[in-house]
Amino acid sequence: MKHAFAYTLGFSNTTAQSAEFASADCVTGLNEIGQISVNNISGSLQDVERVIALKADEQGASWYRIIQMYEEQNPDNWRVQAILYA
Repeated sequence: MKHAFAYTLGFSNTTAQSAEFASADCVTGLNEIGQISVNNISGSLQDVERVIALKADEQGASWYRIIQMYEEQNPDNWRVQAILYA
């Protein structure tokens, strides 16, 4: 069964990465520089956040906001969309 989540709050602290999570109320005034979609992320929610942070950093983002997160048919396998900000 698929589950859909819309996140506006951050997860627990991440490892040292340049791009950081930004909640919906914190992005006002930030420049949106793009969006990313990542499929087939395996692991926990913290693993998902780590992957998104790394992908955002690769794109030159300082901040990211996860706007959609779906758990695939296989447990702990995720599809995620995020907005990137400078």
